Amino acid sequence: MTDFYQLTQRMWETYFEDVDKDGRHPIQNWIDPTCTIIGTGKHEIYQTAQDFQAAMYQEIAERNHIPFQFRDFWCEPVMLSEDLCLVYGEIYIYWEDKEQDVTIDMDSRFSMVYRRREDGWKIIHIHHSLPNAEQADGEYYPKTLLSQFSEKMEHLQTLAERDGLTGLINYRTFQDQYPYYVDANSSYWLFLIDVDKFKQINDTFGHISGNHVLKKMATTLKNIVRASDVVCRMGGDEFILLCGGFETEAQANTFAQRIKSALTDAGKDEQAWTSVSVGKTRAFTSDKLETVLEAADIDLYQDKKHSRQHHSESM
Repeated sequence: MTDFYQLTQRMWETYFEDVDKDGRHPIQNWIDPTCTIIGTGKHEIYQTAQDFQAAMYQEIAERNHIPFQFRDFWCEPVMLSEDLCLVYGEIYIYWEDKEQDVTIDMDSRFSMVYRRREDGWKIIHIHHSLPNAEQADGEYYPKTLLSQFSEKMEHLQTLAERDGLTGLINYRTFQDQYPYYVDANSSYWLFLIDVDKFKQINDTFGHISGNHVLKKMATTLKNIVRASDVVCRMGGDEFILLCGGFETEAQANTFAQRIKSALTDAGKDEQAWTSVSVGKTRAFTSDKLETVLEAADIDLYQDKKHSRQHHSESM
């Protein structure tokens, strides 16, 4: 297996060597012809190895055989695939002439990508720069860029986990995290909430009004549960609550009525609104989520049936 630490250290040592008697520099053996190289300078970018070599020969002439010394070197390889390896690290270079008129004291950071070719590993990209003032040890790009990347990844992760309309966690996330939500030492109940006659709201008032109903219901549900409880939009017009702290079915029944009352109050000033039906079941750590949802769905059907009977009797 290739030791990319040793390989990269030898590459940088080779970089500071002089050209040979034929006028070639040994670094050419390391770099792929298509290599892109980015340096510290504002316009220091070379899109081919040939462009870089021309600039490097000019630098060699200017540095006048200065014997650079490595005061410190470290790097870390990260295999991206069987044929790609990212290496990032730091070089600390020091040199001072006898008269102490010229001193080189440079701490720089780098990253590079190796690609496997038929004749061995070749470098296809190098980024070499002086560290940003805020850059921390171990970072191989300016901290601002790393921060932007981290923020972007966090944003994408949030988008993947959340329902785009309500901001609640989506059902896929709930499925993945369910085993961690249910603590063996606590009593949990799952509440399955279905919005009654939701299609009529969309047909009568339009989908924008329907979306408003779902968002306001989601906000109301979040406000009536504890911070440790879970609120999920299952999809369409259904929500899931996973709540702890209920020791008896009577307590769970009381909370189910509280859900209905809170959602009724939330819509009292709304032109487009409707009621909900609630199914509930005890959630045990030994139960699969599908089993728990099936039991809650059966209870939900009974609640809908009871609501229809009550409505018929009151007419």
